[in-house]
Amino acid sequence: MPTTDWTGFASEPDFRLVYQPIVHLDSAVIAGVEALCRFGDGRSPEDWFRECEHLDLAAALDLAIIERALADIPRLPDGYVSINLSPSTLRDPRLAHLLRGPGVPTDRIVVEVTEHARVNDYLEAQRVLGDLRKGGIRVAVDDAGSGYASLRHILELRPDIIKMDQSITRDIDTDPARRALATALVIFAGEVGASVVAEGAETDAELRALEAAGIHRAQGYAIAAPQSLPLPPMAFEPLPPDDDAFAGSETQAWIDLDATVAITAHGLLSATAAIETALGLIRQRHAEIPEVEFRAIVRSAERQARLVGGVLKDLIHGLPPGTLAVLDELSEAQPAS
Repeated sequence: MPTTDWTGFASEPDFRLVYQPIVHLDSAVIAGVEALCRFGDGRSPEDWFRECEHLDLAAALDLAIIERALADIPRLPDGYVSINLSPSTLRDPRLAHLLRGPGVPTDRIVVEVTEHARVNDYLEAQRVLGDLRKGGIRVAVDDAGSGYASLRHILELRPDIIKMDQSITRDIDTDPARRALATALVIFAGEVGASVVAEGAETDAELRALEAAGIHRAQGYAIAAPQSLPLPPMAFEPLPPDDDAFAGSETQAWIDLDATVAITAHGLLSATAAIETALGLIRQRHAEIPEVEFRAIVRSAERQARLVGGVLKDLIHGLPPGTLAVLDELSEAQPAS
């Protein structure tokens, strides 16, 4: 643990880490895990971090947590480990030294900056996160859609991952406003080259609604609870296709085909435009494009291609029974070109 003067506390904070899986909903494959703190005195992490911010010790606590999470990586499942950061920690020079130290598997690390907290200097935050990215570390904005910072963190920090807050996930299967916001966030993420992870999924109905909105990675008690190492084998399995999605059931009655098609068309057009832009840049001689920019372009094109595939799959699954047969008949009725 980094040497720290814990003035203001009776003793050094006593904490342990638990890890919650983040999974691909269509395959149940673990994409990564989020490291979460549990304190020995039973107080909530929010209370601890609030007090540490007040005493100017947030960075010290973050660094202690990071060091412990890095030590746990060999015991974690394949994929990334997502670690929360207070915005004030971005100003601490020890952060880069720790995360980019010898032997650290930077390609397995995601740092999450919460949307709840104020970033006083976005230019400095961009510089620090940019340096971490050069080393292979990815950036996430946590609690998206809940904090007072609204979407500014996303616009300024341009994260690789947008973590949709549990306040949007909760009851998304029955609340049209939450569904609309989630779908809009997916479209926005596609346009800025990010992926969306839903937090706080607690029911199968919420998982189905997330997939219908185009969100394919999630975490929550419907999948797996946060647990200490070693993590047990995953019990979660992909949800079977819902053949009764349009049979009038209460859970699925909210789907509006016209709205779904309009949103899907917007998403496909945006993603296709992004792919075309990337291909146009790649057509330039590779030597004329800096290596870091070239890799970013390729990753962006890959993400958008996956988005197009996912949207098309969602559209096909979301069409009412018999629609595909009608479309086939119409296609066959068209005169040959």
